[in-house]
Amino acid sequence: MEDIIQIDFLQLLGVILFVILATIISLILKLKIEKDMWIGMVRSFVQLILVGYILDWIFNLNRWYLVAAILFMMLGAAAFNAMRRQTKKYRGLTPRFFISIGTASFISIFFGVGLIINPSPLWDPQYLIPIGGMIIGNAMSSGALATERLYSEFKGKSDVIESALSLGAPPHKASIEATRSALKAGMLPMISTMMVVGIVHLPGMMTGQIVGGVSPGQAVRYQLIILYILLVTNALSALLSTLLVRKLFFGERDHLVLPE
Repeated sequence: MEDIIQIDFLQLLGVILFVILATIISLILKLKIEKDMWIGMVRSFVQLILVGYILDWIFNLNRWYLVAAILFMMLGAAAFNAMRRQTKKYRGLTPRFFISIGTASFISIFFGVGLIINPSPLWDPQYLIPIGGMIIGNAMSSGALATERLYSEFKGKSDVIESALSLGAPPHKASIEATRSALKAGMLPMISTMMVVGIVHLPGMMTGQIVGGVSPGQAVRYQLIILYILLVTNALSALLSTLLVRKLFFGERDHLVLPE
């Protein structure tokens, strides 16, 4: 494999032309999202450059507590952003997301990275931080999607749920259909991705490894492991998020109390 092509800052700045093109499209079509585009571009630039320097420092030190600190920082940011994604925001969302995303991510990192990929040492930042970041990010997306759908289902089917409760059904049974719909919503994007991977697109990790000089065969093996780990992560995060948030929709006497 050939050595990786080094990207300098001049080449990096050159991609701003693509942002300008997207801005022109937004202006012509009057989408009114050009401001968000440029804010997103600046934020992503600053955040990623800063993270790059931090990761260089952490990789050189190779200390478990620094790796743990980065993962916990990612987890906190994920829980907060999952809350921000909700159309309806109510008290108790962020800590519940922290628990659900954190639990799903910990299980996936422990079994997926620790037992299958098995880096030495276990906290090797070269593996744990990028893979852990993908796991936490996917757990955030599935948890946020499932919870958003859960509220919509409860809102739309409140009469059905209240009728079931009035007939003596426990909250779990009265809301089972709404919960199932929420779980499907949280998991479907990942399942859809798996259906077309390798045909419609090459995933980011696989592409990055190939560009970095890893043989395509080895990159495929890594990507398959990551895909299957993320599938379980999404299922766990969606399940835990809906179960934890669903409790907020019922009062002490098991009556429906949707936040307005």
